[in-house]
Amino acid sequence: MLPKEKLQEELKQLTQSMTAEQLGKAMIYIKSLISQSWDEYLKNIPYDDEPWTEEDEIAVREAKNDIERGEVYSLEEVMRELGDL
Repeated sequence: MLPKEKLQEELKQLTQSMTAEQLGKAMIYIKSLISQSWDEYLKNIPYDDEPWTEEDEIAVREAKNDIERGEVYSLEEVMRELGDL
């Protein structure tokens, strides 16, 4: 793992190109790592004001079809595939 100062500098550089919306989301996530309980984190999630689209409808339909066909992964399979993030 990198030294704390190096990580802080990299994080600072990353945030320079982020939009206000992205910074807000990043702040919520970082706060959740250091201080918030899961319930507090869920209470502070920004409202999703994007309209529901035809693409969303198609994606949900495809997901439901995958579930019906049994084409799903267990949590254990996902964790094994992704490893320790």
